[in-house]
Amino acid sequence: MLRITKTHETSRRVDLLLEGKVAEQWAALLDGVCRAHIRDKKAVQLDCAGVDFIDASGVDVLKNLPRRQVKLLRAPGFITQLLHNGE
Repeated sequence: MLRITKTHETSRRVDLLLEGKVAEQWAALLDGVCRAHIRDKKAVQLDCAGVDFIDASGVDVLKNLPRRQVKLLRAPGFITQLLHNGE
């Protein structure tokens, strides 16, 4: 399960705290939430400190979100390593 909590929002940015697992259907949910904010012309900051697992679906979602609009904060080392594999 993945919990997505909005911790702060302004007219230009939204901060989301992620807790749990970024896997399969939860990865699709995260993608939808982020893209909805991007459509509203808001930058998204994802605080990943509470993420304890990410699968290939989660990695794909995070890699495919537009980097100009989406920033990862406090990502555990295993997430940054998975995101940079193959680059």
